[in-house]
Amino acid sequence: MSAALRELASLYLTQALLLAVAPALAWLALALSSRLGRPLSARQSLKVARGALLLSLVLPVLALAAHALIPTGPRFTFERSVARHAGRLPEPLWEPRPAVKPAGPQASAPEFPPVLPAAALTLLVGGIAVMVRALARHARLLRELESLPRVRGVGRVAVVLGEAGMPAFSAWFPRLRREPSAWVVVPPALLEDAEGFRLTVLHELQHHRQRDTQRAFARLVLTGAFFWHPGAHGLSRWMASLQELACDEALVASGRVQAHAYARCLLQAALSVRSEASLPAGATGMSHPTTRRIQMLFQPRPARAQGVSALLAALCLFLVPLAAVSQGVASGRAVTLAEAQALATSSQPKGDLPVVVDAHVLARLNALTGTEKGRAFMKRALANLKTQREALAAPLRAKGLPEGLLAVAVVESAATNMPETDGRPSLAPGMRGAGVWMFIPETARRYGLEVSEARDERLDVTRESQAAAALLSDLHARFGDWRLALAAYNQGSKKVEAALAAGGSRDATALIDAGHLNDYAATVQAGLLILRNPHLLD
Repeated sequence: MSAALRELASLYLTQALLLAVAPALAWLALALSSRLGRPLSARQSLKVARGALLLSLVLPVLALAAHALIPTGPRFTFERSVARHAGRLPEPLWEPRPAVKPAGPQASAPEFPPVLPAAALTLLVGGIAVMVRALARHARLLRELESLPRVRGVGRVAVVLGEAGMPAFSAWFPRLRREPSAWVVVPPALLEDAEGFRLTVLHELQHHRQRDTQRAFARLVLTGAFFWHPGAHGLSRWMASLQELACDEALVASGRVQAHAYARCLLQAALSVRSEASLPAGATGMSHPTTRRIQMLFQPRPARAQGVSALLAALCLFLVPLAAVSQGVASGRAVTLAEAQALATSSQPKGDLPVVVDAHVLARLNALTGTEKGRAFMKRALANLKTQREALAAPLRAKGLPEGLLAVAVVESAATNMPETDGRPSLAPGMRGAGVWMFIPETARRYGLEVSEARDERLDVTRESQAAAALLSDLHARFGDWRLALAAYNQGSKKVEAALAAGGSRDATALIDAGHLNDYAATVQAGLLILRNPHLLD
C-alpha cells in the first residue's frame, strides 16, 4: 500500500474517531452548563455544534501536517546498536528461539488480500453512492418545486404552495441562471390563516438568512463521506434541530413575532402535518419536535459573551492530543530520512559496504520494519544467518570483499538454502534461482557450478558462496560502484550498461528515479541497515 493511501486512511480514521467523540463532548458540555445555571442560547449552542464538527475535520489535518513537519521521537536510540562499536557486522541483539525442524518442506505463509485498500475502495464507492443518491433526490425536489404554484416572491426566494399534508420547509439550489435558487414551501391550509402564513414564511426566510439551507449541502457531504458512522448522522440531526431552535429564537428576539402567536403557529403546524411526513434531503423546516421549541420560546436564554469560545477552547484542549495520538497510531511510526541517514552513519563499520540512504532505501526500510510480513521475513533471515554466517562470509573475506554483502543472501533467500521449486518468499524481483544466493542456472554454470538433473551445486552452500563472491567481485571491478554492482547481480550487466547509457549518470538513485533500474540495490541496502541494527525489528 502506498504511503499516500496510508496517510489518507489514517486521516479518515482519525476524523471518524473525533466525530464520535467531539459532538458527544459538546452536548455534555452544553448540558452541564445548563445544569449549572449558565445555559447558552440556541444560536450559541448551534455555534458550538458547528465548532465541534469543524474541530473533528480540521484537527486531524493539522495533526497530519505536524507529523510531516515536526520530527517525532525516534523508534530507536543509537546506544541500543552495538554496531557503532564493532568493526564488522554485529551478532543479532536478540536470541531466536530454537527452531523445530519440520518433517517436510515448509510451506510459505498464506497471502492475505490487502484489507485496507479494499476497505478504502468500499468506503469510497459507498460514500459516492450515498451522495449521488442524495443529490439526485435534491435535483428531483427542484423539479417538483418548479411545478408547484407560486404564491409570492421575496427577492430571489420563491414562496410556493405545497401539497396537502406536506410540512413547511425551505431549500436552496446552486444555480447560475437568473431563476429562483431559494425556495419556501408552505402547506395549503395556511392560505386560510394569514397570521400563520406570515409566521411560517418568516421562519423559513430566517433559515435562508442564516444560510442553513446552504449548509444543508455540507451535511449531505458529511453523512455521505461517513455513511456508516452513527456519530455523523447523529451530529447532522442535532445540528438540524438546533437550526430550528436558533430560527425560533432569532425571530422572537428580534420582536418581529410574538411568542404566544408563534407558539400557536408551531402547534398548528405540528397538528396539520402527517406523522409519517419527513423533510426532503437537503431541506430545513418546521417538522422538528414541537414541545421543546415552544418551551424555549418562554424560557429565553441570554447570550453569554464568552460562552462559545470557552466551550470550544475546552473541547480543543481535549481533542488536540487525541487527534495527535490517534493520527500517530493510525498511520504507524515510520523511520524518517534523517533518522535513517544518521543510523547508517552511526552503525557503519570501517571499511565495510556503505549504506547510501535515499528515498528508495527509506521506503524499503519502512516496508521491512513497518509491516508484519517484512518483520517476519527479516527475523527469519537473522535467525538463519546466525547458523550460516561463517560459511557465507568466509568466501567474501577470501576475495577481500566487504562482509556487508551478506545482505544479498538475506534479500535473496532470507539466508535459506532453497531449491528452485521452493515456495518460500524472496525479496528479489525477477527470475527465481536456487541456493542461499539464488543463482539462476546460466550464471551458476558460468561460475563453475554443476546444474543438472543428477546434481545441483547451487545447493552446496560453500560452492555457491564461492561463486557468489567471484561474481560480486567481477561486477564491482566492472562498474566500480557497489550499488551498480548490486543492480547487475539482479538485472544483469547488460541491463546496467544500458541504464548507464540511457540515464547519462552513474548515480544509482537517479537511475532508479528515472526507471532505468529497479530498486533491488535499495532493498539490499535496507536489509543491510537492519542487519547492523536488528533492534529496528522490535
